[in-house]
Amino acid sequence: MQKVLNKLQQEYGFSDYQIKLLRFSFTGILYDVSKTLIFIVYFTAVGKLPEFLAALVPLILLRTKSGGIHFRKYWTCFFFSFLYLCLVIHVLPGAVALHPLAVYPVLLVCAVADYLVGPNTLKAKVIAQDALLRDAQKSRIQKAKMECFQVVLIVAVLLFLFPDNRYLIVSFWTVVVHAVQLVITKIMREVKFHEELA
Repeated sequence: MQKVLNKLQQEYGFSDYQIKLLRFSFTGILYDVSKTLIFIVYFTAVGKLPEFLAALVPLILLRTKSGGIHFRKYWTCFFFSFLYLCLVIHVLPGAVALHPLAVYPVLLVCAVADYLVGPNTLKAKVIAQDALLRDAQKSRIQKAKMECFQVVLIVAVLLFLFPDNRYLIVSFWTVVVHAVQLVITKIMREVKFHEELA
């Protein structure tokens, strides 16, 4: 990859900073693609590929908009993602039986949690000093909050239309676990902030 980046830098005159951004982006894409391929192989082998896809769609839509727990090392991230997916695919749908009407209040709580807490990561957010940049940042955050709310609303509508669909139950648990880990991330960030002040 370094040879390709060097060639790009020489040919197009990219700065060292731009090359670092490209390296970071390529590495992130490569890591995500490799994890997804491994998960596809595993869930195909255990006969749960449709459930995996039902978890993957809302997970990607929610994580890209509202963030969550992130890890610096590939294998830590891989194992956390694997446990997350196993929890929503293998464990929760069979272990926790919810009355069909209980699903909607739970989704409402998740939508409110996503809206109030997200977007969120463990890294401190940079607050823009310029008023225009600050307004643009607020606008992006508001848009991300609304998009997360819409994802949860779509899952709720689909569950209303198809209440016994086992794939939508996986999507439901994905939304729930995402909201829980988002709240946990917010708490961890607050603790880290207060520790730095002490």
